[in-house]
Amino acid sequence: MEHMAIGRLKESDQDEIEQQMMVLEETTEDPYIKEPRRDPRLVVHSDTPMNAECPAYLLTESYLTPPELFYIRHHHPVPYLTPAELAQFSIEIDISNYDKGRHVLALTLDDLAKLEKVEVTTTLQCSGNFRRGFNDFQRTSGTNWGQGAVSTAKWGGVRLKDVFELAGLNDPIQAQEVGGMNHVCFTGIDEMKASIPIEKVFNPYGDVILAYEMNGQPVPRDHGGPVRVIVPGYSAVRNVKWVQHIKVSAEEADGPWQRGLNYKALPPSVTDANDVDISKMPPVTEASLYSGITKIESSRDGKEHVKAGDRVTAKVSGWAWAGGGRNIVRVDVTPDNGKTWHTAILKEGSNQRFGRAWAWTFWECDNIPCIVGEDGQIELASKAVDMALNAQPESCRHSWNVRGLGNNSWFRAKRHV
Repeated sequence: MEHMAIGRLKESDQDEIEQQMMVLEETTEDPYIKEPRRDPRLVVHSDTPMNAECPAYLLTESYLTPPELFYIRHHHPVPYLTPAELAQFSIEIDISNYDKGRHVLALTLDDLAKLEKVEVTTTLQCSGNFRRGFNDFQRTSGTNWGQGAVSTAKWGGVRLKDVFELAGLNDPIQAQEVGGMNHVCFTGIDEMKASIPIEKVFNPYGDVILAYEMNGQPVPRDHGGPVRVIVPGYSAVRNVKWVQHIKVSAEEADGPWQRGLNYKALPPSVTDANDVDISKMPPVTEASLYSGITKIESSRDGKEHVKAGDRVTAKVSGWAWAGGGRNIVRVDVTPDNGKTWHTAILKEGSNQRFGRAWAWTFWECDNIPCIVGEDGQIELASKAVDMALNAQPESCRHSWNVRGLGNNSWFRAKRHV
């Protein structure tokens, strides 16, 4: 079956995975026995660990995604804290790599509640969203996501830079330029580790927060409660759930989710990870530019029966989002694979602050003339354009990678007339 192989993990990644599996095998109790209950409408790809997406027809029903429909991407069982453990829960803020004389600052939930509260509405998207499109060309590894591994919520919490200042880190420029502290590293209760550049944390307009609320309620366990990191404009893997330890560091976080193959997009020519030096490949951070179609309505234009070659009219709606806070300035829709284009009307989310458009934009396009295909369907494609005039590419063939990350090509959808 060698010809069916997708690729090969580096030995270092394989060793870490095997160690994790050994820990699970040594656990006497089923590690998934205390999983939260989930909404049956979610499209489940795996349940141990849980990976489930919001169905497309519900994705744009409301601007803020209800927590029960917010997509789920887990690497491990969901941590469970007893009421007593939750009462004692604290987050460790560690600046000792920079200031050896500082002790680790431990902040309880009550401590966080005493700090200035801020709210940030942001879209989170799995780096593998739209992986299914890559698989149309060549098989990749990972969950076969459609377009539903993306959701939006209003997160409430405290600025991470305020917490660091409370811990004694008042001069991030000196910490970086003199102390060499280039990264902020996060560790979750489940031992998942990731990091982001220190510039993002201390940028006054970066809006990185420690969130204890989601849409006005405590963050559910499935989405990182009691506290998760929110890093607006970045791929969701950097928004570490169940965070319990945060530190400044000269090096990025260790582990497969930061330094390993899991979240690195290899060149399209590479199918064997041993052929490249993974350490020289940057991990996914700031997200690219995406759009999706969630609803297509068609009119027969007065015809009682419709056959292949007939003209019908369609109304299409969906969403668009760009990482890095880049505003969506246009969404174009084509009914004929790019021969003609129709400009959509931008709706909710189109008035976000310039350069801080952390959340998606809804759009709608009406009166699109379509020709019915031999299969009795019409096909439409959406293409978003952001404030830097980045536009989604027509195909993902040129960006295929063995891990199936970052497919941002035109979104194509069909509907029977």
